[in-house]
Amino acid sequence: MTGLTKPVRYTVFFLVIFTCIVYAWFILGGAKKEYVVTPVNSTYRIIDDTAQNGATESSLNIDRSGALLECNIVNKAQWPFCEIAISLTDSVDKGIDLSDYDHVGIDIDYDSPLEGERVRIYLRNFDPAYAKLSDPISLKFNAIEYAPGEDKGLVVFPLRSFQVLSWWIADYEVPVDKSNRQFDNISIIEVATGSYVKEANYSIKLNKLVFYGERISEQVLVKLLLSLWVVTAIFFIIIDRIYLRKKIKETEERTQRLRDANRALYEKSLVFEELAFTDPLTRTRNRHEINEWLAEATTHSIDNKISFSMIFIDIDHFKQVNDKYGHRLGDEVLRRFASLINKRVRKSDVFARWGGEEFVIFCPATPLGATAELAESIRECIESAVWDNGMKVTCSLGVAELENEGYSHFIERADEALMKAKERGRNRVEIAWNERQL
Repeated sequence: MTGLTKPVRYTVFFLVIFTCIVYAWFILGGAKKEYVVTPVNSTYRIIDDTAQNGATESSLNIDRSGALLECNIVNKAQWPFCEIAISLTDSVDKGIDLSDYDHVGIDIDYDSPLEGERVRIYLRNFDPAYAKLSDPISLKFNAIEYAPGEDKGLVVFPLRSFQVLSWWIADYEVPVDKSNRQFDNISIIEVATGSYVKEANYSIKLNKLVFYGERISEQVLVKLLLSLWVVTAIFFIIIDRIYLRKKIKETEERTQRLRDANRALYEKSLVFEELAFTDPLTRTRNRHEINEWLAEATTHSIDNKISFSMIFIDIDHFKQVNDKYGHRLGDEVLRRFASLINKRVRKSDVFARWGGEEFVIFCPATPLGATAELAESIRECIESAVWDNGMKVTCSLGVAELENEGYSHFIERADEALMKAKERGRNRVEIAWNERQL
């Protein structure tokens, strides 16, 4: 992007590194979270069929290795059972939100008369839409049954495998929108004997109960990273548009300033042309009348960084013309010489007789190259012109472009270029090169 290449490059590099680190953190399990149910953070108790006039006898032993429920099932109640009830909180209606967890790990050793007999796991959820504090059965039964056996270790189930008991839905007339599994307010977890038990001794040893989840899902993480890239891209696009608008505005303002400066120089040249005195012989401007204009014009050009060039011209061997043909013919040569040059300069240029056979042309808003071309065209014009008495008239020219200098030094450099043209045989153009142009 215009003007923003380095910040964009650094930002993209940072985003690539950040994305790789965050995704590696996720892949390596950095987003994983666990909720382990223990006697330290919950309360374990026994529930059996004695509340329904049953005769089952139960005992619960809790130690560091887990909780051991031992019960002697007696077929007196309609549905004999025993279970470990785990209260996760002190209040039934203020449970724990387990909806951010997606799996549960259960390690149970189940000793029963039948091989492969199942236990029931209930995650009880409280919702005021269907549950009442006065009725423990009104808490939703999210249930699974499985055969844990003995010494089988941890078994992990997805929470989506839990189902709501149909009898509970029917008994409590639960509406359809509330009949699905629900884990946002789990207050009780129950580990119970199977649905069909015999009169016998049973034991349920709960070794471990843990819920597994992720602080952030892979899908959400990818969306967040993608959003970060998109927002960053939009940010830089907006910044780039603002930067471009600013640069365009600055360019337009600078262009307008240059136009105004050129117009001012042109108008000043026209004013000068109208007001300045002229040389009576050649009808060109007089040297002494342009000094004030020259000081102002060169200062204005330097301040506004506008090109300004000049040509210093000298008629070759003019003294010999006067000596051989007389001053009258010499004056005629000066007049015609000035006339030929006047036809080639622009209205914005200032052409003046500097003294004797020396002339100058000041070229506002003109670079060195264009001024050198003008000088060469003048030299060719003078050389090819037909003069009275078969005379051969040529001229030498020195060209210079204004640097950060006073106008006196500027003219001096052009004069030095003119001297060099004379030293190198006359009838030629020499240029006063500055350091930028070498």
